[in-house]
Amino acid sequence: MSDFGVTGRTYVIVGGTTGLGLSAARALVRHGARVGIGSRSEASVAAALAELGEHAVGRQLDASESGAVEELIERTCESFGDLHGLYHVAGGSGRSQGDGPLHELSDDGWEYTIRQNLTSVMRSNRAAVERFLLQKSGGAILNTGSVLGFSPSPRYFASHAYAAAKAGIEGFSKSLASCYARVGVRVNVIAPGLVETP
Repeated sequence: MSDFGVTGRTYVIVGGTTGLGLSAARALVRHGARVGIGSRSEASVAAALAELGEHAVGRQLDASESGAVEELIERTCESFGDLHGLYHVAGGSGRSQGDGPLHELSDDGWEYTIRQNLTSVMRSNRAAVERFLLQKSGGAILNTGSVLGFSPSPRYFASHAYAAAKAGIEGFSKSLASCYARVGVRVNVIAPGLVETP
């Protein structure tokens, strides 16, 4: 069975304790990689680490806070060596905070949703790029966008701050990819539709 080229490599997954992030962590560990995982929920970090075993480390964090992902990367690299890739899957709906159709969108809803879905990506990507440059190694970044960033669903998902944040992830990632290709850093985006997660 192929190891998909990840055996012995080290990855950090921001939002790696449930759903898409945890499924990626499971697959990486199953194929011989080592992972660092982070999430806002201390309980979900503990549960994921218990499942993933000795090839995983993690910490509770808010990825939108400056320095949080740097600390996770540092802990991961102290345990497993150089960083090879970052997968940013953390984020989520801002509806409960005031996101929605523009005529109902509150300032607080906008700021919360942009912070959780776009500022967090900037901060995690910056931490990874800084690490890659320090290592002089190159590396890979995979960010999670959404189909709502380019294919509106006005009847069911009129959450305009979320759509703006996810569209922003695409532009941000393309800009990074163009800038850092010269030093061997690849940056890509996946844009899922609806996914059933916990």
